[in-house]
Amino acid sequence: MLLEKLVKAFGVPGYEGEIREIVKEHMEKYVDDVQVDTLGNVIGVKKGGERKVLLAAHMDQIGFMVRGITEDGYLVISPMGGVNPITLRSRIVRIRGKSSYVYGVIGEKPPHIEKKAEKKEIKDLRVDIGVEKKEEAENLVSIGDVGSFLPNYYEIGNRIVATALDDRAGIYTLLKVMEDLESETTIYFVATVQEEVGLRGAKVSGFRVEPDIGIAIDVTHARMPGMGKDEMPVELGKGPTIGVGPTAHPKLVKHFINSANGVPYQIEPNPSRSGTDVDVIQLSREGVATVVISIPLRYMHSSVEMIDKRDLENTIGLIRNALKGIDKVELSL
Repeated sequence: MLLEKLVKAFGVPGYEGEIREIVKEHMEKYVDDVQVDTLGNVIGVKKGGERKVLLAAHMDQIGFMVRGITEDGYLVISPMGGVNPITLRSRIVRIRGKSSYVYGVIGEKPPHIEKKAEKKEIKDLRVDIGVEKKEEAENLVSIGDVGSFLPNYYEIGNRIVATALDDRAGIYTLLKVMEDLESETTIYFVATVQEEVGLRGAKVSGFRVEPDIGIAIDVTHARMPGMGKDEMPVELGKGPTIGVGPTAHPKLVKHFINSANGVPYQIEPNPSRSGTDVDVIQLSREGVATVVISIPLRYMHSSVEMIDKRDLENTIGLIRNALKGIDKVELSL
C-alpha cells in the first residue's frame, strides 16, 4: 500500500531524500512536469487555466541528531522538531549511519531498580546501539548523523496506527488527489521539506509558485482518552477538518463547505495560526488566499500515531470536490 511505503521511508528535516524519491516517482505518472528545488521540495504541476492553486503537504518527520558519543559507546542526541522525551523512552530507533541504517534502543531502568519514573530531558537520553566502546560506535555512526523512530504500520479495524502519519497521511492525500484529476486551474502539488523545524520548504515554494490560492493538507489533534468534547472537539471518523481563523480565507472556507457534496467534515478553530504550511504560504509576496484541510490524528509526534481510514478517504474526496470549481471563487474581501 502506498501509505505504508510512505510511512516507512526515512525523512527527518533536511534529510528527506528517501521519501522524496517515492513522491517524485509517483508524481511523474500524473502531472505535466516535476521539479525539485534547492531546498528539496518536490513540485509537480498539472496545467490548466490562469488561476494557480498550490496544494502542499510536508514530507519530513520529527527525529533527532547524534551530537555526542560516550566512552562506552552510547549516543547522545538532540531533537529535530517537536520531540517529547517521553515518546522516545523505551523505543527502538533507526539512524542513518555511515554505510547503512544503524538500529538502537533508548532503554529504561526497570521498576525493580527505579521505583519512581525519573523525569528526563532529551539531553539525558542515551541510544544503545549494541557496542561496548566509543571506537566501535564511531565505526557505525558519526556526529551529525540523524535518526527517528523505527517505522511501523498496523491496521486495526477502521484505524491505522503508524509512525510519521504526520504528515505522510497528508502526502498520501496529495498524491491520490492528483490521480486522474480534471481541473480548470493550474495546480501545483508541492511535497514540502523542513516543516517540523519552521515551515521552511513551504516558505520558498510559495515564493516560487506565486499562487492565487494555497491549501495545506496536514493532520490535527483528535480527541484522545481522558479528554472531553470541550477540550478537543475534533473526533476520529467524523471527517477532515476545515480550519477557520486568520489563516483561512472566508470565501475559500465557504467554497469547501458548499462543495463538500455529502462528504463529512468538521470545523476547526485556529484563532491565531494553524501551525501548518499555510501560515507562511499566506504571507508569500503580496499575500495568498489560504485554507488548511486536516486529517484528525491521535497521539501526534509519537511512534503510535492513529488515524481513521474513513477520514483519509473523505479528505481526498473533499479536496477533489473543492478543486472542481475553485477557479470561480471570488477572492476579494
